[in-house]
Amino acid sequence: MKSPLVSIVVIHYGDVRYLVNCLESIKSSTYKDVEVIVVDNNPSPVSTGFPVPVNEYIHNGRNYGFARACNIGINASRGEYVFILNNDITLDAQCIEALLSIALGDERVAVVQPKMLDMRGGRLFHSSAGGGMMDVFGYPFARGRIFDHVEVDRGQYDDAIEVFWCSGAALFARRSVLMEAGLFDEDFFLYMEEIDLQWRIHLLGYKIVYTPRAVIYHEGAPNLKRDSIERMYYVHRNSLLMLLKNTPGRPLYIILPSRMILEASSIIISILSLRPKRAFAILKGILYILQNLPSIREKRASVKRLTRISYKEVYQKMYHGSVMIKYFLLKKRAFLQLNISVNKYGLMNHGLVRDA
Repeated sequence: MKSPLVSIVVIHYGDVRYLVNCLESIKSSTYKDVEVIVVDNNPSPVSTGFPVPVNEYIHNGRNYGFARACNIGINASRGEYVFILNNDITLDAQCIEALLSIALGDERVAVVQPKMLDMRGGRLFHSSAGGGMMDVFGYPFARGRIFDHVEVDRGQYDDAIEVFWCSGAALFARRSVLMEAGLFDEDFFLYMEEIDLQWRIHLLGYKIVYTPRAVIYHEGAPNLKRDSIERMYYVHRNSLLMLLKNTPGRPLYIILPSRMILEASSIIISILSLRPKRAFAILKGILYILQNLPSIREKRASVKRLTRISYKEVYQKMYHGSVMIKYFLLKKRAFLQLNISVNKYGLMNHGLVRDA
């Protein structure tokens, strides 16, 4: 049987050295039936040579944001599978083969997540780490990484399970499902756009699976620093936007008041801890939501039209508590301290794991 074509879409912005390193790792991959597409958001085109044959180089001429750049790359791709990469990603040589083996084993698997480690070494997790999770209030976290607390990979998350999301820094997916779900919402611009897309993929009834056999290394935030107002603004704004888009009416009426209390608490804590930039970023994000309520209603209607399964089925794959309260008030910093377990189907079993 002929190997399926994998379209590797590398989103480039910033230092060209990241792009060269990423392409070098693609060159070293043991899986060869690939096409490479580079989507460049820099003002000036790349002037250096590529270390691997690039099938298509798309220079946007300005920063379109991650979401739109991804959509451009997906639309230009020909593969049955698309592997979206940040330019600051290094692939393990067997990564693509490991991801593909999971996808080929079950046609309902739409996205496969690799184990994501920090490129700077020390076996620290990064991004969606050992499996991306979500609480019902719209706050994402991961096995091995909750907010600013990052665990060391000791094999504690080496079980292959269904998860809620995979980082867009290394997202391996069926192209047909990405198209069916409507691709990335370009209004997100940066951050959370991949989780929003994968929430819709869940609503379509597909699976998202984590495999520890596939490994990538992520530099992380080479362009926007973690304490930049712009980054904090997009993170807070898009988390709230994602919740409003994808949660149906009755559950949203219950969840939203609690979410706004959490937002208000974050603002107060930021001010009291002398972090005015974060408070400003949160307020700016809420203002965006209020100014764009008509378009958000349209987005909700679009999500409702494509939904195939009940909210209850998606809800069962979420953490029913608040990861913010656990982290900031109760000081539960590691995933195992959240007192939940996750079976291989991504279903949350609450209160079954003793606090670590």
